[in-house]
Order: sequence, then structure tokens, then C-alpha cells
Amino acid sequence: MNLNKKVFIGFLTFIIIPLFVLGSVVYTVSQQLIEKKYGDLTEVTLQAISRNIYYMFKEANYFSDFWMVKEGIQGIYRSIDEVKPNEDTLSSYDLNTFDTLLRSSILTYSPVQSVVIYNNHGKSFNAGRTSASSLPWTSLLDSSAFKQIQLLNGSPLWIGPAEYKEFPIGHREFYQARMVKDFWTMDNRGYMLLRFRFNELDQIFRSFNTSEESSKRYLLVNNSGLIFYDNKMSLEGANVLQLLPGKLDLLKPNGSFQADFQNERSLVSLYHLDLNQMGVQDWSVVSITSWKYVAGEIETIMKWVAGITFICLFFALVYNLVFVRRIIQLILRIVSSMKKVERGDLTTRLDVSGSDETTALVRGFNSLVARVEDLLEEVKRQQDRKNKAELMLLQAQIKPHFLFNTLESINVLAIQNQGKKVSQMVYRLGNLLRIGMENREEITLKQELEHLKSYLEIQEYRFEDQFHYEIVAPPELLDFYILKLTLQPLVENSLQHGFEPIDYMGFISIKVVDEGERIGIYVTDNGAGITEEKLAKFRYKMELETPFHEIMDVNEERRGLGVSNVADRIRIQYGGHYGMFICSLEDHGTTMKIIIPKNKGVGL
Repeated sequence: MNLNKKVFIGFLTFIIIPLFVLGSVVYTVSQQLIEKKYGDLTEVTLQAISRNIYYMFKEANYFSDFWMVKEGIQGIYRSIDEVKPNEDTLSSYDLNTFDTLLRSSILTYSPVQSVVIYNNHGKSFNAGRTSASSLPWTSLLDSSAFKQIQLLNGSPLWIGPAEYKEFPIGHREFYQARMVKDFWTMDNRGYMLLRFRFNELDQIFRSFNTSEESSKRYLLVNNSGLIFYDNKMSLEGANVLQLLPGKLDLLKPNGSFQADFQNERSLVSLYHLDLNQMGVQDWSVVSITSWKYVAGEIETIMKWVAGITFICLFFALVYNLVFVRRIIQLILRIVSSMKKVERGDLTTRLDVSGSDETTALVRGFNSLVARVEDLLEEVKRQQDRKNKAELMLLQAQIKPHFLFNTLESINVLAIQNQGKKVSQMVYRLGNLLRIGMENREEITLKQELEHLKSYLEIQEYRFEDQFHYEIVAPPELLDFYILKLTLQPLVENSLQHGFEPIDYMGFISIKVVDEGERIGIYVTDNGAGITEEKLAKFRYKMELETPFHEIMDVNEERRGLGVSNVADRIRIQYGGHYGMFICSLEDHGTTMKIIIPKNKGVGL
């Protein structure tokens, strides 16, 4: 029997027939539908509550905004600022005047219970409907809310009951704190703290809680779960996250879910109040409704459906253990083997057993991996041959380029009838060619620096009294290997293109630096520098990893051939983690850095 027939018979026997007979799918969907429908209805209700709360805070903000810019309130701040440092309070006349002013302005708004005015130096004045003490300046200054007040820069910050321990706790009392600006100059005059008692909240929530919904509870909470308001008044000051441990996440979007609340199964709905523009920082409304009210008589039916569904799931589990598990395990083994192949382990193979389609799949996977392994080996061999051919081509380019420039210098001296210098240059040229014609691609750093020194001595004859140089290399780095003829083209570039336009003494510095697992070689000159246009071409090459000679203009190809070949040779020989970097500023010189690995092996 093939795999298709096995899966079909098992699915028909253990899943389709039981679910068809019992009809569990219908009841399961019914339960989810009830939860979704009632959750959507609750969200609409919470949206309406949110709008009413928005208008409540908007009206309070409008009232405080209106009076804050009035001349009378502004005058209080100016009078407080004029109190001398050695005086603790205002005069009795000022106190009576300010008290009368506040009672005839801000305190005419019924929700406002008290107002406290602070200047920037801690002087304050307060008035209220009762004789309750005001918040001292030091307590406001040390509170964690003070920084938020300053950041809002004049916009209000609403503080719920017991949200900050520094603020006095009153029954359902909210605070509005803000910075007060001078109406004309917009300078900071001080701060204002208003204490509100919103009886309107009871009316808002009562209008959405009918007699049939006596089991519904509304909570107003902040982002840490602190309950500011409870329409049943028993949970104010508690934390809703502790009442719903692990169930409610105030960072999640609006939504509804089932949870046990105070030992009763309930539908919990979360709605975030979008009131940040009002100064209300991340408050939310939580609605909790008894599931008995939501589900009604369908709850009993749901219990029967749950029991029947459990029986169906038992049969599905048996089906899974007997049939599906074997297939899944095979798929997991194939996936695991594919991951090994992705990491480069092409020796991975699966055990072959059985005679159905899964066995054919395993054999096909093994055959595919073996074929990929053969193809990759062939590609590697071809790539190695390509890299070696490219390296030989680049070296063939750099040797005649070097000889051309050196012979050109000797020719100039011969025309000038300087036979002794010609003889010395020919002698040093012989030393250079002896190293250049060796059959090795890599030589020690010591040999490369000796070769470079011979080259610089040759060029000193041509550029007499026009430049000088220094070579600095730690002795412990001299035995490491470097590609032959790496530094000479860089120095040649400085002489040919850096010193020709200048009319001052040139200087070339060659410095070898130990950089941990790598060696950095810096070639620095004080010549004419490189233009931004040419530097952009080098940066373009580094981004595309394209050989320099493929992006250079025809007129520039000969001038940059030596430098470009050095960069390409290092990239081909050592890989993408190594290469050359150029930093230059026109009329201020150039620095070229070579990065090579530390390698003490025998040169190729």
C-alpha cells in the first residue's frame, strides 16, 4: 500500500468520521464566535467611553490653558519672583489679593479642588476649596514626574491617584502639572499644580453599565497596571497585572480574551486611551465581564462540545502516533540534513529503509547531495585555476611597468652625461631585477624592504634634492611573508604623481605596524594628493570588488596601473579581508595602507 492510501484511510477513520458524527466543529466555532462578537461590542463601548474621557480632559486642559495666560495669573508669578531671598512669604495684602484672584478664576471650575503656583526658585502660593496641605516645592522637584513636566515644556501632564508617591493621595483625585510660560517672552515663569476631582467619571461609566450588566466592571489603569478608577470602588489603588497574572499585557494592542478574575471566569477587554496629546501618558480602560453573562445557556452546550472534542482529539492523537509521526520524523531528518548541507557538510546522507514513497524521497536526497558535492569540487578546481591565471597576468603587467619607469630614469641620466650615476643605477637595478626575477611569488618583509630601499636610492639620483624618505619596521615583523613587488609601485606612484607638481621638499614615510592577526603597512607622502574624482573611483571599486583596471579611464590606465595591480594581487592572494586603502587630500599628501595576514610559511 502506498503512502497516499495510508494517509487517506487513516484520516478518514480517525478524524473525518468522528467529527462528522459528533459535530464538534460547529460548537467550537460557536464559542469562538460568541467571544468575538461580544468582544467587538465591548470594544465599541470602550471607544465611546474613551471619547467621553477625551472630552473631559480636553475641557480641563482648555480651562487651565485659558487662565494660565491671563494677566492676573502671570502677575502672580512676577510678584513671587520679586520676593526677596531673605523673605519667606508674600505680604498679607498680596496673599489676600492672589487668593481672591484664584478663587474667581481657576477655582470657578468645579472639578478643580486646589491650585499651587511655584516660581523657579521654590517660592509658592496655593489656594483651594479646603485647607488641605499643598505639595512642597522640594517634593515636586525630587519627584520622578518633574523631568516629564520639563520635557513637555508647557504642555500639561496628568497624574493619576497614587501614581507618584510624592503627590498627596486623595479619593479619585487627579493632578495636572505643567510649566508656565511668560505670555510675551515665552520664558519659563515657573510651574502650576492643579488638583482635580472628576465626578463626571462616575456618570461616564454608569451610562454604559445597565442593570442587566451588573457584573460588568470598568477599570482605568496606567501603563504599569495601577488602578486609578473602579466603577465598583473596591479595587482602586490595586494593580490589575497582579489580579490577572500572566494574562493581561498592557503593551499589546486592543483586544479581548478569557481569564479568571477573582475566581470567576470572565471576558477581559483592553482598550488604550489615545490621549497623549492631552497630557495623559499611556492610560487604558479594562472591561471585565462575567462569562456566565456572556455565554448564558450556551455554556452548558459548550461543556458538552468540549468533552466531545476531547474524544475526537484522542483519536487524532492515535492517528498522529500511528501514521503522521513517522512522516513528520522523516521530514525533520531531511530538514536537519539540508541545514548541514547549507553549512557546507556535503558528506551528509540519510539511512534508506522501507519500500514506499518516503524511501524514494530519501534516495533522491542522497543522490542530489552527492551530485552537488561533485559539482562544487569541479567549480573549486576551475576557480583555483582562474585565480592563479589572473595572479600571473597581474604580475606580468607590473614587471614591465617597473622596468619602463626605471629605464626611463637611467635614460635621463645618460643624456645628462652622468656616467657614474648611470653605473650606480644600473648596479642597483641589477639588485632589483635579481629579486624580481626570482621564481617565488612571496618573499620576506625584510627582502621587500631591501628591494624598496634599492629602488629609492635609484630614484634619489633622478629626483636629486627633491625628496627624502624613512623606513620604520619592527624587527619581529621582518620574517613574515609578503607578495613580491608590493611596496615599490606605491612609492613609485608618490614620486611620479605626488612630487612632480610640487615646489617643496618631498617626504616619503614607510611604516610597518603590528595589528594583531594582521600587518599594516603605511606609505605616506606630502605630495600633491589625489582629487576627489579619482578617490571616488577607488571607493567605487571597493564596493563592487572590481579590478581597478576595469574601472579606469583610458588616459588614466597607465598612471594607476602599478597601484591597481597591487590592490588586485592582494585581494586575489589573501581574500576579501585584506587589501589596500587610500586616504588623500588634494595639496596635502596621500596615505596608502596595505593590510596582509601574518604568514611565516615558505614563499610560493
